Amino acid sequence: MNKPTVVVLGAGGAQASGLIRGLGRSSEELRLICCDRRFRADTVIDAGNQEVQQLEFDLLADSAKLHEVLSGADLVVNCTGPYYTLGPVILDAAIAAGTDYVDICDDADATELLLQRDEAAKAAGVTALIGMGSAPGTTNVLVRLALDSLPDGDARASITWCVDASDMVGAVVPHFAHSFSTAIAEAGGTPAWEDLQPSRVKFPEPIGEQLVVTLSHPEVITLPRFTRVTEATNQGGLIPEDFTHLGWVISRLPENENRTAAMHAIFETARVQHSDREPVGAGLIVDVRVGSEGIAFLSGGKMSQEDATGTPAAAGALVALQGRVPGPGVVSPEVLHPADFFASLRQVSAGGGGMTAYRTRNGEVIEHVRIRDLLTALTAVG
Repeated sequence: MNKPTVVVLGAGGAQASGLIRGLGRSSEELRLICCDRRFRADTVIDAGNQEVQQLEFDLLADSAKLHEVLSGADLVVNCTGPYYTLGPVILDAAIAAGTDYVDICDDADATELLLQRDEAAKAAGVTALIGMGSAPGTTNVLVRLALDSLPDGDARASITWCVDASDMVGAVVPHFAHSFSTAIAEAGGTPAWEDLQPSRVKFPEPIGEQLVVTLSHPEVITLPRFTRVTEATNQGGLIPEDFTHLGWVISRLPENENRTAAMHAIFETARVQHSDREPVGAGLIVDVRVGSEGIAFLSGGKMSQEDATGTPAAAGALVALQGRVPGPGVVSPEVLHPADFFASLRQVSAGGGGMTAYRTRNGEVIEHVRIRDLLTALTAVG
């Protein structure tokens, strides 16, 4: 029996390394073709016992090579960023090759463009699962799990997150400023700090209370499209909060290569200034309510962003290879059955990153619940 072939684009990047490590933990035997424009001399592809091939070529300059590589694959996982420039190009290539697709797109405007490829994907028989990282990604599946466990009716979902600035490397840096830029545009182009509704939110320890602001993010677009959520919000921030202010200031500059270079330089300088600080990790709160009833998920810990993003992407890739992503067409993670996602997540996870869940009434906690019990109840009903 031939091993399924998975092409990983942007395989030399941080998030891709988390994805590849996750696939290496899977019991599924896979053939991984790891592609990047150029791998660093010290790059190590840690894929466990999986078969690995490395390819170096420019994805944009050599479209014929990209088509050749994708045409022979069962699945392509796109880890190239930023997605607001590269996402639609790579999805178009996957559709042209007739190859199923997964990415970790976290840009709202790119998400709109990717969703516009839905009819083309359907016509080609291609299933594209977009935004399959941490946020979006795991957040979307948690909203789906809550909705499946709550009464019928219109729902509201709020997603709040914070990440340590030590994880702000590579394409994540311009993405953060871009999230401010598009959030400001959505507010009518007004650059006032108050338009971003800054607030302080208490995350589980060791994260504690952090500053968050409204940012443009895909969940606000996809949750109302694919679920009964009628109102969705997303707020995020960086630790320490100086970096959140830096991102906001830099977002006012014209969006080009000079801004990206400046942001990398400023963030690196700030990281040096905070070099004596112990990184605290990341925090996440997903709060879903239907009327007075709700379910909230909370986490806080020291998982790196490359694993926090790459591990759920690996789980999504396994679900796609199993043919359990509804399709064809362009979809986002809330269409997955939560039991399928979490079963695959257990396969690819190294452990850690625990999450607490509560039932709420009028925003107040009434009882602790286990994700396992919510999944069991859904399986029994299904």
